[in-house]
Amino acid sequence: MKKIAFVVLLAASCHSPMRGEGAAAAGPAGAALKCDSSGKNAFDTYGAAAFIAVNQSIVANVKAELTANGPANLGSSFSKVGSGNPPSTKHDGPTFRGSLAAFLVHFYGGPDSITYIDGKTYQGVNDMKQAHAGLGITSEQYDYFITHIVVPALLANGVKHGSGGTASPDDVGSCFAPALTDPAFKSTFLGQ
Repeated sequence: MKKIAFVVLLAASCHSPMRGEGAAAAGPAGAALKCDSSGKNAFDTYGAAAFIAVNQSIVANVKAELTANGPANLGSSFSKVGSGNPPSTKHDGPTFRGSLAAFLVHFYGGPDSITYIDGKTYQGVNDMKQAHAGLGITSEQYDYFITHIVVPALLANGVKHGSGGTASPDDVGSCFAPALTDPAFKSTFLGQ
């Protein structure tokens, strides 16, 4: 089974891809990125099963981080999942996980919806600002999440992270990170 590398960015109910200026017809930003290892987008390179594995690793990494350090690095947004306060956190844990997986699959070139491991179908196309409304995520929390939660999840599931090019492909740097570190995309999570 192929392993996947996808990056997730969100804190409480990641639901939606951000489209850049003039990119609405082209699809989500991550779908246009090509992996060093294949010349294809991340979804076509790794497949749905790999994205689900990465999603599960992200959730496990968040739980471990919160157990070890409380909200010091990630803030309180993840602890609000399922509370409904703010309204963007209305979904329970299983729904959040399914929605996050669907977002990642869609954002990186897969279908608009997926059937998750709980047997339910989740939509990957939603509004990121709405999904993070009221969470007050800071730039530092977002950066910590990507660096200490998402990247380790990608690496643990076999996403290539070499020096780049065909001899030592860097799929983390070529087909995952650029979309996540884009200032316009990042802004959809911050201070909402």
